[in-house]
Amino acid sequence: MSTAAPSYPIPAYGSLRLPAAFEVLAYLAVVAVATLCFLAGWLAVNGAVVLTVVLLATLIVMSWINLGHGRHPCFLFLCTLMLFQGGRLIAYCLGSISDPFLVEVMVDAPFGISRSDAGIVMLCIALSAICIYAPCRWNYRRIPPPSDLNVRRYLPYLYLVFLSSLPFLLYKNYLYYRYIQGHGWYTVFYNDYDRLAASVPLVVRVVALLTLPVLVAIFVFETRKKFLYTVVALYFCSSIVILLTGTRMGTFSLILSLWYVSRIKSTKDARVWRLVVLAAALVVVANLIGLARFGEEIEGRSAIDPIAFIATQGVSLAVTEVAVIHRNLFEPYVFSYLLHELQIEFVSSDVSSYFRGRQFGFDISVFLNPYLFAQGYATSGAYVAEAYVIGGTFGVIVISLLIGGGLRFVYACSRNATKLVLVALVLPQVLLMPRGFLLGWGSTLIRAVILLVPLVLGWSLYQFVTSVVKNPLIKYE
Repeated sequence: MSTAAPSYPIPAYGSLRLPAAFEVLAYLAVVAVATLCFLAGWLAVNGAVVLTVVLLATLIVMSWINLGHGRHPCFLFLCTLMLFQGGRLIAYCLGSISDPFLVEVMVDAPFGISRSDAGIVMLCIALSAICIYAPCRWNYRRIPPPSDLNVRRYLPYLYLVFLSSLPFLLYKNYLYYRYIQGHGWYTVFYNDYDRLAASVPLVVRVVALLTLPVLVAIFVFETRKKFLYTVVALYFCSSIVILLTGTRMGTFSLILSLWYVSRIKSTKDARVWRLVVLAAALVVVANLIGLARFGEEIEGRSAIDPIAFIATQGVSLAVTEVAVIHRNLFEPYVFSYLLHELQIEFVSSDVSSYFRGRQFGFDISVFLNPYLFAQGYATSGAYVAEAYVIGGTFGVIVISLLIGGGLRFVYACSRNATKLVLVALVLPQVLLMPRGFLLGWGSTLIRAVILLVPLVLGWSLYQFVTSVVKNPLIKYE
């Protein structure tokens, strides 16, 4: 008889993962116990802040582990939720600020909120994160990279359109910068946008609109890295002028969207250090832009201060706080908010055309400081706040589940190269929802479809011209 201990095979990593149902139930159980302890007075506000930050961080880590190492839009969404709604909570945990719930944005005299209201705010953020993660985690299956066999033929045409439209984009950005330089800089986008747009000839604006969808299509269809790097570099170099004016969210959300596309196209697991380097680079650039922004007082004074950046981006938490405290002021305009959010890509929405009920973020800004708002200063919105106005905590749960289902659908669409183009065009607006509009992505989707129509028609013309050039008519004697 052998006395050697029997050997057992080590189970694969995938088999060690906690089943989705138990994982989600564990998160909900933690929130339920913490809520009961908070109501009973056993859990202080600072303890609840720490638990909320830990929960958000855990969901981000688990979404990375369980959802393909960045191959699911849920990961990026939870990151932006953590930044925009939990940024001040993180800064508080790191000792950068003394009160994460002190509303300081736009107000002359900062004010705090009650303990119960702070608990509702943290509960909404925590439940929203869980309800977004749950549908994405449920029965997750990794999709293969989209095939490029049927789309390679479009690349010569797309390169032609891109190189033809790029000068128009450069000229438009230059005219924008020249106008902004002499009319108040950053605030021009919010108090004089009609005149800003009118400063650029219509044909220039129309042709320049084609550059972005063509860039995204090339990024999705192209597999040769040297061409990819060249096209992306050309596009972002043309955007430097706009970045100098202080506008950055659109550019940075596009970078995240392109990163998602690159992960979908890749069969290799991402290296965490590359993601950390990308995040650090974006923080430094964002701080530099913020420091250069005319009249801005809330940015960190150091370009390499990530804590100040996180705290600054977390001011969107104030929107959720105001929505919780004064829900009755905004609830009558819910349908008006949603309707006008579908028009934001087509209708100018500066302060000169403001009326109550048009935009949720604008109504919040007027409530906080109507005098600053009249000068072109405004805070952004937040889907958590808007969802709470619609249906309270239950509304946050339902809408977050719908968002999670939408992200799951977006991921499923990413298996097809053509659909991935639409996904990449809409995803930047989706990622900005924690500090943006609840239905802003719908307006972006409509705009993307409209912009793709002339590209499809142009493809038919391109095919006709190239066929004539390759096969000229035979002349008969």
